[in-house]
Amino acid sequence: MLTLLMMLCFCVAAQAQLKASLAQMPMYAESLEKGVLVDMVKAISEASGKKIEIQVVPFKRSMDNVINRKVDFHAPLIVNPQNDEKTLNYDHSTEIIFHVNFCLYTNNAKPIDIKKLKEYKIETDAAHVPYFDFPIISSPDLESSLKKVNAGRIDGFIFADQASDPIIANLKLTHVKKALYHVFDVRIILPKGEKGGATDKLLSAAIGKLRKSGKWVEIMGIIDQPYKD
Repeated sequence: MLTLLMMLCFCVAAQAQLKASLAQMPMYAESLEKGVLVDMVKAISEASGKKIEIQVVPFKRSMDNVINRKVDFHAPLIVNPQNDEKTLNYDHSTEIIFHVNFCLYTNNAKPIDIKKLKEYKIETDAAHVPYFDFPIISSPDLESSLKKVNAGRIDGFIFADQASDPIIANLKLTHVKKALYHVFDVRIILPKGEKGGATDKLLSAAIGKLRKSGKWVEIMGIIDQPYKD
């Protein structure tokens, strides 16, 4: 009887643990111990009193994990304003966890009208082509696109400043001009039908607690930066 009771207690404890899948990316989640989002999940775990098992895997697999309900949540995902949330096979969390500044990079000798981008040859990161409401070219490589902008071979490139600015600085691309295109929200992703559910409520409560204490800004302020010209 005692053994059976211990087994039941173990099963309940195992069920109580949440699983988080993080997309492996420099700065955001580099390993189980390194990355802003790793620190974020650990802080959420501490604030909620809920043990959270973390895995760090390639982005596509991480998204598949939450879509196929192998984990309780995935991070991060830039919210695509072109999408109808009802048609998606996942839910966005209630809380916004940070913001991403997408900037338009152009050649300083070839000014373009930001209101008429469909008339120009513009590239963006391949995974983010669906985020735009005008024809845009898929880029397999950020560095090559920025080099093409610098050389005047394309009219522009749109992508996150935190990824693009260091490349421009390192390669000394002196003919590239920068302007803010759009600030996107980034949220945690939940299995379909679970927005407003137990996990979403736990995340919201923990994040609210962390914001109030100042710990949230301490952790997320590294990647949640205002636009700098």
